[in-house]
Amino acid sequence: MISRILIIASGGLLAYSKSFIDSPVEEDLVSGFLTAMANFAMEIKGGQVKSLNFRNFNFIYSYDEDLDVIFVLVVDIDDIEEEAREKVEVMKVEFLKRFRKSLEDWSGDVTQFREFDDFVDKHIFIPPKILLVGEDGVGKTSMLNLFPGETVLELDEDLNEIIQKPIKVEGMQGIKQFVLREMNIEELIENSKYHRPYLNTVDIVFLVTNSGASNLGRTKKHYSRLKPMVKKADFYIIANFQDLKDQAFEPDKIEKAFELKVFPFSTKENNDETKSKMYEILVQVLQKSILDKIPISKEVDADPS
Repeated sequence: MISRILIIASGGLLAYSKSFIDSPVEEDLVSGFLTAMANFAMEIKGGQVKSLNFRNFNFIYSYDEDLDVIFVLVVDIDDIEEEAREKVEVMKVEFLKRFRKSLEDWSGDVTQFREFDDFVDKHIFIPPKILLVGEDGVGKTSMLNLFPGETVLELDEDLNEIIQKPIKVEGMQGIKQFVLREMNIEELIENSKYHRPYLNTVDIVFLVTNSGASNLGRTKKHYSRLKPMVKKADFYIIANFQDLKDQAFEPDKIEKAFELKVFPFSTKENNDETKSKMYEILVQVLQKSILDKIPISKEVDADPS
C-alpha cells in the first residue's frame, strides 16, 4: 500500500505531498532527508538514488533533471517495487504535464498543486485487494452481490470467470476503496502460474466454506496448497450457512482446526443487515491486516540503492 507521496522541487522545497496515514513525522523533514540522501549519492559519484529500503517500508524515487524535481512514493516493504515504480512514473508524467510552467517560475506557493489530489486518488493510490475463495456453492458470489456497483468480469486462459468489484470505504484513514474478488479455489490453485501476479499482490484472502464437514475437510487441504503460493496476504475464514444448525460446525471448532480467525456468517437473506455485517467484517480485516501494519516510525536504518 502507498502510504505517502512527495514531490520535491529544486533546493529541497516540498511542492506537493499527500499522506494516507496518520504520522507524527513532518513531511518537510522527510523531504529534506530524501533530498540530502539524493545529493549525497551524487557527491560520491553513486548516481541517482532509485530507492531507499527500510526495514518496514521503501522510498521509490524518480527524477526530472531539467527542473531538478524528485518524485517519491513511500510503499510497504512487501509491495512489489515494479508496480510502485510504474505508479511513480505515471505520477511524474502527469504532474509535469500540468505544472511544468508553474515549477519553472515557482514562487513557493503550494496551493496551486492541491488540485493534483484528484488524480492521485483515481490513478496512483493502489486499493487493497481482498479475495473470496472457495468451492462452488459456498456463497462467494452472494457475498459479492451484497454490494451495489459495477461488477468487472474477466476470463482467464481457460475461460474461467474471474469476478471482482470496487467497493468504497468511509471513515478509514488511508483507505477510500478496496477491490473485492471471488474465485474458485481449485481453479486458482491448478492455474496458479497464470494467476501469479495476483497472488503476489493480494492483501487479504478469505477462505469461504459452507461450514459442513466435507467442505471443511477439502478446504483445509486446499488451504495447505494455496498458502505457500501467496506472497504477503493474511488468511481468514468466513464460515457461511451458520443458520443451518444441524449441518454447520461451530466457529470456534473451525478456528481450532485451521488456526485462523473465523467469521460466522449466513447469506440466506440478501438484506441490509446481512450487507452491514459483511461490510463490518471487511473493514475489520482491512484495519488489522493493512492499517495496523503500517509503521509510524522514525527509524532510519536504510539501505540506499
